[in-house]
Amino acid sequence: MRDELDGTLRAISDPTRRQILQLLGTQPGLTTGQLAERVGGISRWAVMKHLAVLRKAGLVQTLDEGRRRRHYRELPPLRAVERWLQQELDR
Repeated sequence: MRDELDGTLRAISDPTRRQILQLLGTQPGLTTGQLAERVGGISRWAVMKHLAVLRKAGLVQTLDEGRRRRHYRELPPLRAVERWLQQELDR
């Protein structure tokens, strides 16, 4: 559990990755190109690198759709952070 929590916190420590997660929360299924357009100021290559970190932490699921890859936010790792924070606040 602690390793998963550490990975999640590391992944969301970057403001660009948080922005990607927010976008996928409001607009699920965006492609890499669409994310690059909406994040602004970074290349598709940079978006792909951020997505790789988010996938490794279990925060994003990527599905192939022909030549496109659609990305979706996964909530279980965020819920684990929420539970941990709540436990700490309850102490």
